[in-house]
Amino acid sequence: MTTDDSTPEPDAPPPYEAARMVFSHGGLASVDPWEVERRPLRDSIWPWGLRGLAETLEVIALAMIMFVAVRAVAHNYRVDGSSMVPSFHDGEALIVNRLAYRTLDLGWLPFVGRDHWQPFGPPQQGDVVIFIAQKTPKERDFVKRIIAVPGQTVEVHDGHVRIDGVAYEEPYISAPPTYEFKAQVVPPGKLFVLGDNRNNSQDSHVIGMVDQSEVVGRVDLRYWPLSAAQVIHREFGTPIAASTAAPAPRSMRLQPEVSLFP
Repeated sequence: MTTDDSTPEPDAPPPYEAARMVFSHGGLASVDPWEVERRPLRDSIWPWGLRGLAETLEVIALAMIMFVAVRAVAHNYRVDGSSMVPSFHDGEALIVNRLAYRTLDLGWLPFVGRDHWQPFGPPQQGDVVIFIAQKTPKERDFVKRIIAVPGQTVEVHDGHVRIDGVAYEEPYISAPPTYEFKAQVVPPGKLFVLGDNRNNSQDSHVIGMVDQSEVVGRVDLRYWPLSAAQVIHREFGTPIAASTAAPAPRSMRLQPEVSLFP
């Protein structure tokens, strides 16, 4: 009969521990979906840390600055009515350049030599513009084509527009005008505008000359519908012999113009 006088090591687990089933994932415990991990409150609110938060705020601030800058330059409008048919139709969406015709004072800059600078140039015949036609009781914006600028004599006679006595053929209009407009000189700071749908447009032959300060901007782009999307270029008629101008019957109806998208 023998006896075992050896003393078990103090760190050795009891014999029954060897039979205990181990439920741990071992090295995969960090990815255990049931594992509850205690994290600082700061990391819980923004898991990417303070640096990530600062970068995110910078991106948001830059996006806001870009949005404000774009809105300061461009505005979107929707055509409401048929006064510019066939060039523009009801429901079409336009982008308007709000900086067009704006004058900047650069006299304070050295070597510039100009007190008044227009980055997009002055109003010109053939430009399509949006202007404020009515302020009260509700503001209304009209879309028209510039026909005459300050210093020019404009007249509508025998179905044709005449500038400084010269009649013009205008391929972009729906039909020759059936009304008469006596010759007038466009005064400084004013514009003479007409709708391309000459006999269905509330324009300068009805409401008079348009003050340049009321011009919202120049139409530079049509983006809806997609099938008609295009850059809008300046378009004006070509001179014709006065003898070819034929009269037309009188007729006129008025329609709404454009509305600003909400």
